[in-house]
Amino acid sequence: MENGRSAWLVFGLTGQVGQALHAAIHAGDPALLAVSREPPPGDGRVAWHRGSLEAFVAPAQPIDAIASLGPLDAFASWFEASSLAPARVVALGSTSVHGKKDSPDPAERALAGTLRDAERRLAAAAEVRGSALTLLRPTLIYGHGRDRNLSRLVCLARRWRVLPLPLRAGGLRQPVHVEDVATAVLGALRSRSACPGFFDLPGGETLAFDEMVRRSLAAGAPSATLVRLPGPVFRTGVGILRGLGRLDAAGEGVLARLDRDLAYDAAPARIALGHYPRGFQPNAETFPA
Repeated sequence: MENGRSAWLVFGLTGQVGQALHAAIHAGDPALLAVSREPPPGDGRVAWHRGSLEAFVAPAQPIDAIASLGPLDAFASWFEASSLAPARVVALGSTSVHGKKDSPDPAERALAGTLRDAERRLAAAAEVRGSALTLLRPTLIYGHGRDRNLSRLVCLARRWRVLPLPLRAGGLRQPVHVEDVATAVLGALRSRSACPGFFDLPGGETLAFDEMVRRSLAAGAPSATLVRLPGPVFRTGVGILRGLGRLDAAGEGVLARLDRDLAYDAAPARIALGHYPRGFQPNAETFPA
């Protein structure tokens, strides 16, 4: 890669959003520099640097923009310590900064606090350097079977042939496809003028949690049965499975949110970034076997 050519520096390109972004890069985009402990085989579109984010030292090549698609707190710490001052910084956070701040689970409250602190630190560092920061907060990401939410439920349904849910599990959700998240990141990078600000990034449809699960099972585990249980019975069953080490992800925070609305305003991202995400219509490719 030529030293004088400008580039985008991307962290997290091997993750689920990074994979979708990599696939959407075209010849008119700047060169990509990416960092990974285990770089994938080269395809001519990316110059890979082997190593961790913490140890990465940016090359002398001009960097027009930096995109962070991985953990926000790690990136904020790296950016604070770096000397780079790109025109744009585009980073992924999460709407967990809103949805988990009052969680009954201390670990989830701590996560929300970590996200909020990382947002503030990154914004302060970007302001000092004159970099326009676009902070994107996706909702529940799905799409290529690499998420830890819907894909996990589908895997349980495939294994058990049933998936229990409490009778009250109607909290609103806005699942966002991973390719739509990648498109929003690219939109912020490619835009003629910078799009600074913090933007929630919901999907194109608002639906109840149980309806979201029904559609997921129809697409990924059609032979499984969704069983509705009274709340106390459901919680007792979850407690037993957790005690057996078979359901470690279902903490009190998760259970408390099943009937709580987690819906966010899509208008700011639509106006600033042209974010028009698809509705929630999963298919067999959404949840690969």
